[in-house]
Amino acid sequence: MIERRPIGRTGLVGSSLGLGTAALGMSYGAPRAERRPPAEAEAEATIEAALDAGIRMIDTAPAYGTSEVLVGRVTGGADDCIIATKLATPGPGWDALDANAVADAVRRSAQASLRALRRDAIDLLQIHNATATGLEHGGGPAALAELRRDGVIRAAGATTYGEAAALAAVACEALDVVQVAFSPLDRRPAERVLAAAAAAGTAVITRSALLRGVLSARGRELDGPFAPLRDAADAFRVAVGARWDELPSAAVAYCLAQPGIATTVLGPRDAGELRELLTGVTRFAAAAARAAGWERELPDALLDPSRWPALETA
Repeated sequence: MIERRPIGRTGLVGSSLGLGTAALGMSYGAPRAERRPPAEAEAEATIEAALDAGIRMIDTAPAYGTSEVLVGRVTGGADDCIIATKLATPGPGWDALDANAVADAVRRSAQASLRALRRDAIDLLQIHNATATGLEHGGGPAALAELRRDGVIRAAGATTYGEAAALAAVACEALDVVQVAFSPLDRRPAERVLAAAAAAGTAVITRSALLRGVLSARGRELDGPFAPLRDAADAFRVAVGARWDELPSAAVAYCLAQPGIATTVLGPRDAGELRELLTGVTRFAAAAARAAGWERELPDALLDPSRWPALETA
């Protein structure tokens, strides 16, 4: 089920499934159902379970609480697993810095991540939540290219929200990888981003396969402004013949069936969730690949978790 896959033109080889670590280092989850991170020993056991299962791509970030340190403890020195992390956003924001200040902030962030991850070089360093304007006019991509020339990083990328930022990342010659949100409820990248990335040789990593837990049993409880998410999740559940508790596996199976994706990043909170998820993926592979008729038009605000707090207070 878990295949080794090349990451675009980088020369790196990861795996079809990756481990996301946001839920291991910070509170994370569906609207009104965020869960605190597990104890550090439990989080480390989850990372070890992912490696034992054959996962060879781990995605982390300075913004994910303690996750970089946890990943470093488990994988430090290991050369058979691709570690992808992200830049720490400076306090004033990237747009407030000139080119020299951006280069300094990028290098400081990279050095801090190297120490936390206990590695000599970062496999993949990504601009976190990059915007189209920042990629087209900011100094971040150039600073990453310099780090790549210096051997501090092996590949550069950007994590994005929305089509404009994703297409800007694909068009940026300094970047090797674009990371986008993709799930059965959020299929927006399938129309243009995946094709553009394939033409450019840019690797695509997808995250949010469960849309922060909406595609899980917790999604059944959503109401108010989030009711359309619940209804869309239920429609997908019916289409693949899954129970609510089986929905995460079906959602991941759907993502794995899509062409043009190098790695689908999972976000389990513990080793038990990971094992359950992986067991179910195989069971729903065929149903998820042929399912149809569940699609719903959802507004961008519902598909972007960063905008959920505003919906709750509206």
